[in-house]
Amino acid sequence: MKIAEKIVAITAFSAILLGACGKSGAESDAMAATAPPAAPAGWADASADLVNAQGEKTGEIALKDTPHGGVLIRVAMTGLSEGWHGMHLHQIGDCSDGAEGFKASGSHINPQGKEHGLLNPNGYEAADLPNIYAGADGVAVAALFNTSLSLSDGGPLQDADGFAIVVHENADDHMTQPIGGAGARVACAAFVLGE
Repeated sequence: MKIAEKIVAITAFSAILLGACGKSGAESDAMAATAPPAAPAGWADASADLVNAQGEKTGEIALKDTPHGGVLIRVAMTGLSEGWHGMHLHQIGDCSDGAEGFKASGSHINPQGKEHGLLNPNGYEAADLPNIYAGADGVAVAALFNTSLSLSDGGPLQDADGFAIVVHENADDHMTQPIGGAGARVACAAFVLGE
């Protein structure tokens, strides 16, 4: 075999290998990053799917009351841009209007009438939570603790219209009013306890 023929044969073989390694659009979508479960089976006192603006499931949130008061919140989701994202508890358990920005979930839970922000000397609202971080693959997994609320004390999480947990497109600076500059609502999980 001549050198030129060997080069053509090697080049053709390399192209076949590279083509086999590449993914078609459908295969690439099927291999997209997925989030693990938010919690093991039986762990949560309440759980709900997170949905994006198109109504597609992007993850889940699991909640558990603690024996010392407060709620442990576990989040596992995908589909976010890389970076920090604000997350807050909202007054109404309704995520049905994603195309309109999840406005049906109402405003932040704030029974004490405080200002927004974990760093605000006039804060914080019961709704305020630390930011979560999504990696380059769009996956965010976090465990958070909210000392202001309970799933079982008859407070704002147990009212008839439920509550929602909303994820925002940007980080919450924990100072700026009314939402810390966190931007648009990009995902929502609706809870109605006792259903």
